[in-house]
Amino acid sequence: MYKLVVTPSGKRSLKKLPYGVRKDLLKAASVLEMNPYAGEKLSGSLHFLYSFHFKSGNVDYRLAYTVEQNQKLVIVHFGHTRENFYDKLRRLFQ
Repeated sequence: MYKLVVTPSGKRSLKKLPYGVRKDLLKAASVLEMNPYAGEKLSGSLHFLYSFHFKSGNVDYRLAYTVEQNQKLVIVHFGHTRENFYDKLRRLFQ
């Protein structure tokens, strides 16, 4: 079983989401504790990240994370709505 860890940038991005969405996110992210590779592997300049997709209400959300195999960690770097998610993610890692 893996442990879910949130980086400071991840906390900032998740704090901007409504409370209900954060609650849904934690419930959806519990899947990652059992299977950290449930998300999609990204390509291009973000090839080292995974993207986990979930829905809250009628809005699609994304969660960007990495997997630390040796320490059994799922490290959440960023979470936001699907709209402009990848543009904001690229700016975070430039």
